[in-house]
Amino acid sequence: MAAALIPSALELIARVETVASLEGVRLGRDSLNELQRLRNNLVALNAILEDAEQKRRADEAIDFWLDLLTDAAYDLVDVLDEWITALMKLRIKGGGKTSILKAKVGSYITHRLHTAQVVRHDDLAFKLKEISDRLDEIGNERNNFHLISSSGFQHSRLRTESTALDDVSAIIGRDEVKGEIVSSLLSASTERLETISIVGVAGVGKTAIAQLVYQDEVVKQHFDHRIWVCVSDVFDESNVAKTIIKGVEHVERFEGAESLDSLPLSALRGRICRSIQGKKFFLVLDNVWADDMRRWEELIQTFKHGAPGSRILLTTRKDTVANMMEDSHVLHLDPLSDEQCWMVVSRRAFSGRGVEECRNLEDIGKRISNKCKGLPLTARILGALLRFKSSRREWEDILFSEFWQLNIAFKDVFVPLLLSYYDLPSPLRQCFIYCALFPKDFVYDGETIVYHWMAQGYLGWDNDEDLELKGRVYISYLAARSFFYNFLLDTDGLKSTWKMHDIMHEFAQSLMIYDGIVTEVNLEANSIIHFSPIKVRYLRQSLREGHCLPTSIHDAKALRSLMIISGENGITNKDVQIIFNQAKRLWLVDFGGNNALVDKIPNEIGNLVHLRHINFRGSKIKGLPRSLCELHNLQFLNLDNCESLQNLPDEIGNLINLKHINFSGSKIKGLPPSLCKLHNLQYLNLENCEALENLPDEIGKLINLIYLATLNCSKLAYYPKSARRLTNLRQLQGIVLRADRNDPKEFALGDLENLNNLRELSMVLKGNAVNDRELKRAKFENKTHLKEIKVE
Repeated sequence: MAAALIPSALELIARVETVASLEGVRLGRDSLNELQRLRNNLVALNAILEDAEQKRRADEAIDFWLDLLTDAAYDLVDVLDEWITALMKLRIKGGGKTSILKAKVGSYITHRLHTAQVVRHDDLAFKLKEISDRLDEIGNERNNFHLISSSGFQHSRLRTESTALDDVSAIIGRDEVKGEIVSSLLSASTERLETISIVGVAGVGKTAIAQLVYQDEVVKQHFDHRIWVCVSDVFDESNVAKTIIKGVEHVERFEGAESLDSLPLSALRGRICRSIQGKKFFLVLDNVWADDMRRWEELIQTFKHGAPGSRILLTTRKDTVANMMEDSHVLHLDPLSDEQCWMVVSRRAFSGRGVEECRNLEDIGKRISNKCKGLPLTARILGALLRFKSSRREWEDILFSEFWQLNIAFKDVFVPLLLSYYDLPSPLRQCFIYCALFPKDFVYDGETIVYHWMAQGYLGWDNDEDLELKGRVYISYLAARSFFYNFLLDTDGLKSTWKMHDIMHEFAQSLMIYDGIVTEVNLEANSIIHFSPIKVRYLRQSLREGHCLPTSIHDAKALRSLMIISGENGITNKDVQIIFNQAKRLWLVDFGGNNALVDKIPNEIGNLVHLRHINFRGSKIKGLPRSLCELHNLQFLNLDNCESLQNLPDEIGNLINLKHINFSGSKIKGLPPSLCKLHNLQYLNLENCEALENLPDEIGKLINLIYLATLNCSKLAYYPKSARRLTNLRQLQGIVLRADRNDPKEFALGDLENLNNLRELSMVLKGNAVNDRELKRAKFENKTHLKEIKVE
């Protein structure tokens, strides 16, 4: 996506100059001239990109030109990032002082500020000049398209007003439908398991009605268990069964959830039978596509072990799905009337406006709302779009947009989405498109997607900025524009979760072809990936149990983001080594799932200079290679549930940009002292590290730490005294402290004195009694943000 990549490349050019200055390096004249040439070219191109992006659907020549520009922009970002990384290595290799980078001699020269010695980067210089020449040619061709120039960069203020308008309790025109469903759910029990099926077209509000019913207080009181399962277009019996078990048993992490991955389907069904035996449950099966009764039959038989009065609520676009269910009451959800659509649109569009302003816009607003075709999703999208438009002229631009004339799939929904999509600032567009990489009905916890965006550079390149906060602002903004909706709160009510409507996900997938995003589900043992490996940049591959990774992935050398969700024995050491040998432009590697055959991270990982995000969760690795410590851009390291992990390299302190570490469930006995050099570290998870005996004495140097967890670390004798300096901590889980005295070596209760940013605190107290003086010294009255305390 060139409209976002060009500003990103300009930011990186400025960063090259900044980092060079900070590291005590002076760029040579040739380098400075080339950077200025690039800057001039990019500024000129950036001015016409908005018009080009909007015209690409209707003009194949513009589409082809934008593809060339996007390819060049990706290459430029990679080269600039390599250059910045090389400059950062000067300090690390010099033991904290700038040193001369050992490189080939060539025409690009960087001088040390205080010496006449020369550092030359032949390879980077050649690449940079080649890209600059390409951009010259591409820039010259723009005159063929008569593109309109905009006034430079987008600096739209990200207004993040409350998204309360998305509250399902405020749905218009559905009270009667909700009442009918609730009445059926509460009706006199029969011996049969009854199903209510909501059928309707995409965007008509099936999921919203189901949520409205699911959250009804009377319904909550009536059933012993409520379970919500997103089934989606790929029906996986095992995943449905696991979700039901987690809903019924309230399985949390480290309390049985991990063990579910290893259970066969028959065992999962047996566990469901035991869990719901004699219990009255309410099960929502949302967004069901599979209408093959043979695949449902055994699972449905399992549901019949519940108590009389149990109910299933099903949502689907297909009548055949509703008709296959036994004892099914089918409810066809009709579109809203034009008047009801206008109520939805106006409620959003007129939020915060004065009476006179609303009166001036009402006639044009009604004409726009008539394009909703009775779909509440379209009404919400258009209402959210109009909410951000202040003048009548802007409203008329939406009414008379050429997008309404496009002949595209799901036109009644996709055209309003295109209007809203192109109204987003370009950084948010690429964030939205990236979401197509996740499966349909994925529940975003806010952290997962933000860390992915960070890894791709979508949130900017300034490490001093709070990029996670910026990511949360982006999510709130996208929610305010109806690209996300607030799904369900966690049980503790502290953290929101987000979802993308399935039609919204389909819209993102329709755009992803422009950015080299591919998602594949390996349903058959001999399936092949159907894409051009040379062009794909973002890939998610799902492997069912017992199926291997297709070899065609080995040729995807342009990969920037690789997500492989595998069943048992899906990927091997050889697969990982081949991928790391070929795909040297990776920024993110996420091997979620069951990686039982991966017991080694290959040394080749050290060549992935751009890598920011590593997830080897659930693998059998025993240690980390020293070459991994060469990844100076690494931000996120997840080795959760790597039960064989025992050793960490001493050089881990070289990962100067690391923000997030998860070693939970490993067998490590201690952390290398050099880890305390990671001054950017914000998250350190050591839960269930049962072999952990100590923490480094200098742990207090991790001054930016926000989250620290050592729950269930039975051999951890004490916390070092220096931990009292971790004043930015918000969550402290499983801290071991003395309660009976102020120990000169061990962390004591009173050492919590200055940790006033804490939101959650879990303590393991040592000693025979709580000393009153220590309790007073802890000053809990100053911890005004504290919501939860747990004590052992």
